[in-house]
Amino acid sequence: MAPALDPSRAHAALLQARLYAILDSSYAPTSSWPSLAAKLADGGAGIFQLRAKNLPKDEILASAKILAPLLAQRGLPLILNDHPDLVVASGAAGCHLGQDDLGIPEARKQLGSSTILGLSTHSPCQAEAGQALGADYIGFGPLYATGTKPDYKPIGPAKIRKICVQITVPFFCIGGLNPNRVTEAASFGATRVCVVSHLLLAPDPTASAREILSRLGTSSHMKDAVRS
Repeated sequence: MAPALDPSRAHAALLQARLYAILDSSYAPTSSWPSLAAKLADGGAGIFQLRAKNLPKDEILASAKILAPLLAQRGLPLILNDHPDLVVASGAAGCHLGQDDLGIPEARKQLGSSTILGLSTHSPCQAEAGQALGADYIGFGPLYATGTKPDYKPIGPAKIRKICVQITVPFFCIGGLNPNRVTEAASFGATRVCVVSHLLLAPDPTASAREILSRLGTSSHMKDAVRS
């Protein structure tokens, strides 16, 4: 299956995205994902990830086949958490990998140069290594304690300053973020964030997404958004 969103448009959307929304089955049933995605997109989310650690592959594939074209209509890419083997079949724009998943070079060989590949990192050294391996974007965190990944020790927001110097690909700060913590992260140089439970459990996801973006401030200083 061809990607639901043209790869060049998907990469352009990645460069412009400031809010990364994750549709996580731990917080929201798959039946709610299309509606949630629409509301979060209305609020300014610029890229989406499907994360379903507790679901079988066939259900993940079925959900991705629904979400990818819905988001593509808005010019927004869908990324699968792990499961590089489902990217082509689902029409997704790419996949997000953890430190213990398939490596970036191996995934690139499997999926090609046009597929978006993201990598979770938990230190400035890992972020720099991920960029060197060819990740299209970096997830950096968890900044704060989070129920999404309770076994991970928070790294704190101060390390953002270091990767602002090291990293030129887009990097999204993640982990325990709410509006006040986004404000703090922005004070250390964060220009992009990934938010999970605060958005998925919000009474008004659209308004919550807009508030998160407002706490990030202007996007004029996103040096990693200007790339050839």
